[in-house]
Parts: sequence; structure tokens; C-alpha cells
Amino acid sequence: MIYEYALEPEMVAAWCDRHNHRFFIREFDLGQGRVVSRYPKTWAKKVWDSFDGTSQVDRKRLEELLVRLKETMVKRRDYVWDDALESWLENALQEHARHPFYTIMARTNPEEQQDILTETDLAGEDIAKWDVHHGITVNRKAPDMAAAIKMMLGRCRWVKFIDPYLSQCKSGHKRSLTAFMDILKAEKPVGPPGKIEIHTNGDGATIDYLKNFYEKIIPDGIQVTIYQWREKPAGQRLHNRYILTDLGGVSFHHGLDTGADGETDDITRLDREQYELRCKQYDSAAPAFDYAEDPLEISGTFGE
Repeated sequence: MIYEYALEPEMVAAWCDRHNHRFFIREFDLGQGRVVSRYPKTWAKKVWDSFDGTSQVDRKRLEELLVRLKETMVKRRDYVWDDALESWLENALQEHARHPFYTIMARTNPEEQQDILTETDLAGEDIAKWDVHHGITVNRKAPDMAAAIKMMLGRCRWVKFIDPYLSQCKSGHKRSLTAFMDILKAEKPVGPPGKIEIHTNGDGATIDYLKNFYEKIIPDGIQVTIYQWREKPAGQRLHNRYILTDLGGVSFHHGLDTGADGETDDITRLDREQYELRCKQYDSAAPAFDYAEDPLEISGTFGE
């Protein structure tokens, strides 16, 4: 759904011509499912160091492209880098062995490794690791639901779980949220998320009721803020189910809870306009809903 791509700086520096600029600025747009890894931290500088053009038009195109690529960038803060190695690609392969990227894109693939994608490969059809499905169908089971968004949750810095029935504390939500929290709790190259939020309907659930349920799901050391909303007259309905992150978002058509054997659900990646609208609606500073209760902060105890 949403995947991390490691891009060779020397390759990106050559994307300043009209054809490449037009192609890649679209393919790495928010909502396309491809997000760029900041590997290493000086990645953008390495791109500029590799730029050898004199054309101000080419420089402007590259500048515009880098703004787009950095818009939803995966900012790895824990990575390996060895200055003794001759190339970025050699370092990227070492990092890939430790915390895998979805794929590595480079100018060449001398040993024809399946985890490396070149620009030449993009000329083919049915390109593995490049063709990213806009939507998928999964079994309504926690492992399948979590697997579909594992890289998004495993690379995000903030996340919002949105479902009107999360305040009802169903067993199906317990199973799915536990699987999602397992990903957020696991060791990640970006570190733990700085903000985790749950947005739900304010149906009168008491503080004790919510705490008793969520403290046993949220891993020890992680804090979650629960927002309970009430719809405004003639306003947005609190109905659709989403998971939003800084890398993009997805919608679950049926719900964030698990289902019976044989049940499936469609998960769809949000386009830029959809994503920006939903982020705005569930921004606690200026939400599309009224507060039903004050935000509730819960610190997890699971696994302590």
C-alpha cells in the first residue's frame, strides 16, 4: 500500500531533465504509495553534490523534485553507514540487510539482485516492486490487516486510527489494534512514533471503561490520545474508517475490527486530495466535529 524506496543520489541528480522530472515527480506524489528514504541523513546534499548541470532550468526542476520527494520522506535516524565503502549502493545494501527497504533504486544492478530496481527495469510491464496497487482485498483477520499496512506503520512518525465504533471496545477491535500496536512497538529505523491517536464516536463511554480496555492493548511505554467526537448539525458524518500517518493514509471499507472466517475487506490508499481533507477533518486544533468529551490520554500497560 505505502512503501519505502531507497534512491541512489547520483541517479536522482540526473532526473532534472524534462522527461524524468515529469515522470518521477508524479510517481512519487503523495498518494502514489511510494515514499523516499532519507538514507543517509545527508541524502539531499549527496544529490546536489552529484548534480553537474549548468542549466538554471535543470536546477529548478531538481529543486522542485526534491521538495516533492522530501514531502513524505522516511527519516531514518538509526542506520548503518561506512565511509570506507566506495559507493552509496554498497552502504544501502548493508542497511537493507538490517532494516529492509521495500526496494533500492540505482543506476545499475551489476549482480542482478532482486532487491535492486533500475530505471531500465521501468520500461517493462508488470514491474515487481514498482507497480503499487491502489487497493487490495484482505481477510478480516488481524495478521492480514496488519500485514497490508506493515511498512506504513513501521516507518511513520505519527498515526491516527479512525473508526466510530472504537469507543465500544469490541473484541474485534482488540485483535486488530493489538496487531497494529505490535508494529508500532517493534524496533524501527525511525524510532517510536511521536503521536498515536484514536478518533471515535462519543457514545457515552466512561473514562474507566475506555482505560480498562485500552490499557491492556497499548504496549507498555506507549501513550495514546483518544478523541471522542459528536457530529455537527449538517456537518461531516463520523462514519468512514481510516488510518492516517505522516506518510499517507488508507481507508478500510468495512471497519478496523476483525471479522468472522471467510469475511474480507477492501483497503484503499487515499489520493492526495482525500488524504489532506481527512487530515484536516481530524485535526484536533480545528476539527470537523464537536468534542463529546475532553481528549483522554492513556499510557499502555500491556507487556510490562
